[in-house]
Amino acid sequence: MAAEKANFGLKTKIIGLLSFVLLMLLIVDIAWTYESQKRATEAMLLEESRVLVTEMDAVWDFISINQDTINYTLEGAYEYKGLHCAIAGKSVAAFFSQNSDYTIRFTNITPRNIHNTPDAYESEALAQFAEHPGDPDREMYYGFAEYQGESVFRYVSAMKVTEHCIECHGAPQGELDPTGYEKEGWQTGDLAGAVSVIVPTQMYYENMAGAVVSNVLFFLAIMLCMATIIYVVLTRLITRPLEELRHSLADLSDGSPSGPSALPDKVAPVYASREIDELFAQFDAMASSLSSLYGNLESEVDERTMQLSAANEELERQRRHVEEVNDKLKRENQYKSDFLAIVSHELRTPLTSILAFTDLMADSVPRADELVRKQLEEIDKNGRILLEMVDNVLETARIQAGSERLNLELVDMSDVVGMVEASSLSLAAKKRIALATRVAGDVPLILSDWEKVRRILVNLVSNAIKFTPEEGSVSVDVRFDEGARLVVIEVTDDGIGIPADKQELIFERFAQENMSTVRRYGGSGLGLSLVKDLAAMLGGAVSLESRVGEGSVFRVVLPADGGTEGEDE
Repeated sequence: MAAEKANFGLKTKIIGLLSFVLLMLLIVDIAWTYESQKRATEAMLLEESRVLVTEMDAVWDFISINQDTINYTLEGAYEYKGLHCAIAGKSVAAFFSQNSDYTIRFTNITPRNIHNTPDAYESEALAQFAEHPGDPDREMYYGFAEYQGESVFRYVSAMKVTEHCIECHGAPQGELDPTGYEKEGWQTGDLAGAVSVIVPTQMYYENMAGAVVSNVLFFLAIMLCMATIIYVVLTRLITRPLEELRHSLADLSDGSPSGPSALPDKVAPVYASREIDELFAQFDAMASSLSSLYGNLESEVDERTMQLSAANEELERQRRHVEEVNDKLKRENQYKSDFLAIVSHELRTPLTSILAFTDLMADSVPRADELVRKQLEEIDKNGRILLEMVDNVLETARIQAGSERLNLELVDMSDVVGMVEASSLSLAAKKRIALATRVAGDVPLILSDWEKVRRILVNLVSNAIKFTPEEGSVSVDVRFDEGARLVVIEVTDDGIGIPADKQELIFERFAQENMSTVRRYGGSGLGLSLVKDLAAMLGGAVSLESRVGEGSVFRVVLPADGGTEGEDE
């Protein structure tokens, strides 16, 4: 079977595979660059936010430390100027936010000023600070988020109560501080609030995107250079030599090979490789071999053609001989059938006469002469056996000739079984075999050929008696299968049995299990063959169940409503 032709060349496949690998690497590089740039941007924004918070803390601490200097005159009199750390810090943050894109604000869970109420992000940060007090790793809360519809970086840093805060925010709780607000009752180290820094990230994202694009362009340039180099190398070292080899192969297929010169040496040494050189050397050797073979091919073809012609003539002669032998065998088979029919017919008349004269002689012999009467009975018994065998031969000959017809009538199976039992009792008694018959009460009258049913039963019973040892038993059972409308006849014996590999053979004409059986039990080998043919004519079939040394069961099934071969006219 021819191999399926590839749709793509070697160079295309290699370039395609390389492009796919480089594309995967490009995707990985883009993802890695983006993540690394994002981490770097986040680190830079975090550090910048920390610096801003540190500056705000410095302003706050400066005012707190110098609060007494601000509020006391040179003479030492207390004079509250309305300037304290919160006012200074928030004012500086407001001025800074107003003059830049940054937003800095102070917030608390329970602020004194409603404008310092925390938003959702700041509330999450304050909740974390309150849940983990004293944990320095949990005193910052930051990340990228959305703020007023824009992408920003948010940084929230916890503010702790210091000794300078106690004057306005310490105990006792509820007492008015110098600014007129109720004190919260805080202690040193408690959470006082948080500084929130909001940094716009658009510029940083633009820088990050520029870095990613630059990285991608650089990577693409490298990919393009690599692809170009690989393409040139593949063309020079692989595809061009293979293309030259393909042209040489095409030249070989177009005509007779011309030897090693069929392969042109066009590969430059600088582009040659060990593998290509070996491939060309193998091709050169193949071309030489083909050239040698082609020189003798035509003469070998002519010789084979002559041999084939002679073989065909011999086959034709043998075919004609086989046809002649077949015709001869057909004629001889017909002669055999005709001979058997004629001989059997000619034997039947004298046998019938012998039996008739035997009956007449039996009537005239005195009852006291037991010896003569016994001899006459033996003549009568063997004559009837011989007559039955002749009838079997005649019946077989008529079936083979296709001249046998059915004579359908209503048949009472009890009558048939009774007649067969009566004719077989003497043969069974001679071997002291117990012959038993049973016809079920529901067996109806069947539409069949009385004589053929009788002959089937006679052959089965005589066969069972013949192969059953002395003091054995033979039984005939007839029952009715109402569902299938079939009459089932079973002849059972406890005789020698039949091996499984011989059970099909015994239904063939002139066949018995082996020659020792013929010598010991006699018989023509037609009985069971005739049973099979007659059962088929009546629309039935015969089957066998047997085990060596245990006996056999022959089963014949006949339709209750008539056979299939037609009725005798």
